[in-house]
Amino acid sequence: MMRGFAQFAEFARRVAGGMTTMPRWVIRVLAISGAVSVGAVALAYVALDWAAPILPMNTDLYALNRPAAYTFMDEKGEIVGRRGASVGDRLSLSDMPAYLPQAFLVMEDRRFYQHGGIDFRGLARAAYVDLKAMRFEQGGSTITQQVVKILFLSSDRHLSRKLVEMAGARELERLLTKDQILELYLNRIYLGAGAYGVDGAARVYFGKSARELTLAEAAMLASLTNAPSLNSPRRNLKAAQQRAARVLQAMAAHGGVSKDDVAKALARPATIVAEEKTIERNYFLDTAVEEAKSLAPGATGDLTIVTTLDVATQKAASTAVENVMKKRSASAQAKQAALVAMRPDGAVRALVGGRNYSESTFNRVTNAHRSPGSAFKPFVYLTALEKGLARDTIRYDEPIEIKDWAPDNIDGSHAGPVTLQAALVRSINTVAVGLGQEVGLPAVISTAQRLGIKSELQPNASLALGTSEVTPMELTAAYASFASLGYEAVPYTVTEIRTSDGNVVYQRKPYPPRRVISNENALAMNAMLFEVVQSGTGRAAALKGREVGGKTGTSADYRDAWFVGFSAELVAGVWVGNDDSSPTKRVTGGNMPAQIWSSFMLTALKGQRPTPLPRAEPIYEPLIAEADGLEQPDGLFDRVGRFLDRIIGERRTAPLPPPQAVRPQVRGPEPQVFPPEPEARELDPRVRADDNYERDRYAYQPRNAYPEPRRGYGYNDPRERPRYGYGGGYYQPPRRDRDPRYYDPRYR
Repeated sequence: MMRGFAQFAEFARRVAGGMTTMPRWVIRVLAISGAVSVGAVALAYVALDWAAPILPMNTDLYALNRPAAYTFMDEKGEIVGRRGASVGDRLSLSDMPAYLPQAFLVMEDRRFYQHGGIDFRGLARAAYVDLKAMRFEQGGSTITQQVVKILFLSSDRHLSRKLVEMAGARELERLLTKDQILELYLNRIYLGAGAYGVDGAARVYFGKSARELTLAEAAMLASLTNAPSLNSPRRNLKAAQQRAARVLQAMAAHGGVSKDDVAKALARPATIVAEEKTIERNYFLDTAVEEAKSLAPGATGDLTIVTTLDVATQKAASTAVENVMKKRSASAQAKQAALVAMRPDGAVRALVGGRNYSESTFNRVTNAHRSPGSAFKPFVYLTALEKGLARDTIRYDEPIEIKDWAPDNIDGSHAGPVTLQAALVRSINTVAVGLGQEVGLPAVISTAQRLGIKSELQPNASLALGTSEVTPMELTAAYASFASLGYEAVPYTVTEIRTSDGNVVYQRKPYPPRRVISNENALAMNAMLFEVVQSGTGRAAALKGREVGGKTGTSADYRDAWFVGFSAELVAGVWVGNDDSSPTKRVTGGNMPAQIWSSFMLTALKGQRPTPLPRAEPIYEPLIAEADGLEQPDGLFDRVGRFLDRIIGERRTAPLPPPQAVRPQVRGPEPQVFPPEPEARELDPRVRADDNYERDRYAYQPRNAYPEPRRGYGYNDPRERPRYGYGGGYYQPPRRDRDPRYYDPRYR
């Protein structure tokens, strides 16, 4: 204020010196005009003092009134993504090359070091341009005024806001030095593409720190101040280079940079780096942001978030989804897919919430509730095990009716008596529904919720077929309890949250896992789910050289298709369908989802030593005759086998010796000693009797009383695997007299 009055006094003294030659009326007019001018200036200063805002200087001015910056890191400390503002490092003027602040001064406020926060020449120039255009074209704001607007005001263009901005500039000039104001401006100005400050913009556009910028690159950043989004070099690099050239010419005209340096910069214009391809991680980062907000609700400002994301696993997930969907999406009339993978403890390693984040940011892994179909059946079978049934317990696949509802199998056929394991392996609907009624739907719901299902489950008879909707995240986490041999898996993406000054506001602490399945039942479930992949509906998910388990799921009318499976190291769930729940073209969990799952797992586990899947010993399932006593027809494989045997036999030079009636021996290094034969008991009348010693001997032994050792058998041994008929044959399940109902109570 004093400097303004001094300038006005000097002007008045000069005018007074020339008044002696002027007419009296002219002197009076000048005197009145001068008085009015002095009054106007005094009134303006009073208005500025009255409008001066209270500036909260005790806060972090580098983060005030700016979107929070979230920096995501993996467990190795590498940056894997960003959300919110891209801010880079906070640089002082001494950290920057001298031509960087000079470029901004030339473009924004050439008299920055001469005025006191308000440049009246600039205001007059802006007023002339605005009056000529009859709208707001220029603001005439100094860098100090821009700092006030950035930190404390909105971007609205009103006279009242302009008055407060000018008053705030005068106050800020009183509180900070010129260098501090310029430094704050260069660290806070928005330069497009989510970048705040010169260092953040340098990293976004040039892939380097502002410390390393060339003159041409500094000029390009300075050209973005007027309309950063519109003038972004990512929109039009050639136009951005032309604007940078004008900045360089202005720098040469107003000093501070030599003409030779400007000529070199014009000869080699700045170019930008390719945009960072992290869009495949965006679904995961969205999930991590929401989790971080819930874990540290009081944290403000910029945050660094350490996540469970594994970049290679995420890449494998995105690639697997896109490769399969690109080939089959159109023909299968299935437009969307989702995948989530986690460790058995719940640490999410990869998350694909949809096919294309640019087209749809809706996260189907965490927010889409869809019918899991038969992927829900493991909860029914686990409940049955907990109620005392066993994998080799016999139940009947036959028509069933509950009130007015008659569920059926997907192919409309029925296999008759089957073990529980065979029923799950073949995903037989009637057995699952019957088990649900037998063990009680409230018990099934309790089991599912204990394993991590949070969605509401309706106690309807169809619950056993997965008609209650769940999210891929919670269903996959529930399966993780199988992989961990019975421990609860709570999915999480965040392990640590730090503020910009390094303070840790959240850190995940290890906690003792809670057992939700007994070890015995977990081993039994793993054995059953292992067989689903080996010989059941999930064969397309089998991995060469690795032991995995899982379950397919298909909802009514092929609207939703699932495969959820696991190895000892990783658990993954895949969903395929349409957002509007329209039917697909016969997409089942055993085709597209299983293909996506296997492709992903092969890549994600590449380079890791295969780990055996912990599971119970295989059960022996001898053949069951048809209830009517008729011979079962041969399947396709039986006929092909006899055909090949006939061809090979014709080429033998000598006939084979006749088969000898040798008592079967269990494989092993030592001769097997069989236990005493139990007393024969009457067979079920519906089961055909024959003189096959191998079958009868095992048929009359109580459950878990098979000769030891059992570990010598493998899956390929006919005594250890179920048999399937093809082409007109039937599945041949265990004998009916293996049902616990036919044993003494001590064996039940």
